[in-house]
Amino acid sequence: GARPLAVAGALRVEDGGAGARVRLALSRLPAGPLAQFHLAGPERLVIDIAGASAERREASGAGPVRAARVAQFDSVTVRMVIEGAGPIRLAGARWSSSARGRPVLELDIAPASAPDFAAAVGRGRATLALGDPARAGPGPLAEIAALLEGTAASAPADPPARVPAEAIRRARSRPVVVIDPGHGGKDVGAIAVTGGHEKDVTLAVARAAARALERSGRVEVRLTRSDDRFLTLGERVALARAWGASLFVSVHADSAPNPEARGASVYTLSETASDREAARLAAKENRADAIAGLDLSRVDGEAQGVLIDLALRDSMNASADFAQALQQRMEPMGIRFRSQFHRFAGFRVLRNLGVPAVLLECGYLSNAEDAAFLFTADGQRRLGEGIARAAEAWLNAN
Repeated sequence: GARPLAVAGALRVEDGGAGARVRLALSRLPAGPLAQFHLAGPERLVIDIAGASAERREASGAGPVRAARVAQFDSVTVRMVIEGAGPIRLAGARWSSSARGRPVLELDIAPASAPDFAAAVGRGRATLALGDPARAGPGPLAEIAALLEGTAASAPADPPARVPAEAIRRARSRPVVVIDPGHGGKDVGAIAVTGGHEKDVTLAVARAAARALERSGRVEVRLTRSDDRFLTLGERVALARAWGASLFVSVHADSAPNPEARGASVYTLSETASDREAARLAAKENRADAIAGLDLSRVDGEAQGVLIDLALRDSMNASADFAQALQQRMEPMGIRFRSQFHRFAGFRVLRNLGVPAVLLECGYLSNAEDAAFLFTADGQRRLGEGIARAAEAWLNAN
């Protein structure tokens, strides 16, 4: 028989400037239509999903949304309630897809006038108008692909990046985890105080993570480089998109002027750096292409930025969730994290992917203790196992 319909992921409310977007992942598409209606005192929009089950989920609000919650309303109905900070209206509704290809209900919420809200309450229950997901276009990701087609350096011979990554992800039976060992070839990266290069640590950790993921058989694993070769940032991004990545992890090891600085950090994408150190690190990593004499800065032009922001809004939030998963799964493996372990900045290698993406700094090669740990087989194995456990846990929840 058909699989039972269940809420399969987190409930999220995302800031959309003047409005907000509410997202809810389901295990499969509903067999019948969804219903919507408005309630006053306080102002709420209600969505009923028939033939479904859910554990209670809550999310804090953003913009015109004060809060949102999902729970089992009766034995056969899941109810989502979106509470407004004032009168609200449904500005748009559609199906999209999660990193694992699960259907995601997306609702755009906008402020409404008091008379318009009162009229909506008076109209009562109605069918929620949603487009057919089978006919839905790839959205901004396809436009980004077209923009990048002539600007990103060509990737090594693998599936060409012609089919939108979202379509590739939907067609795969297993999610694809792309692990990106930083630096390589003539770009050695940071040099450890104990001797040795960052490029060797990142490759060893990435290989260990790939081995751990392959043992489970639940995901498909790809490495952007499996040997000591130089890849531009554009090539790394192009490979991940060509493979239809569900998750992207770029592995690095930091170096800092302060030799006492130590511990792992996870960075996610943002136009504004969280602190001075994050800005320094992003500037350093974004210069990697200069080694090959390339300038890929035109990829991030103003016109492209509008489209990129549309696709990245969802993936940036999911990236932050995965950053938390990394810390939670890696610390029990004996990996030491900095107290402020999650930071964000404008890393070019995390842009243009449209999927959850993080840059993991495994530790500081400028610190003697961190460097000694990073160059041991046991340290590399534990780092790899931690990455694998986090990836599997996050994909299973999304």
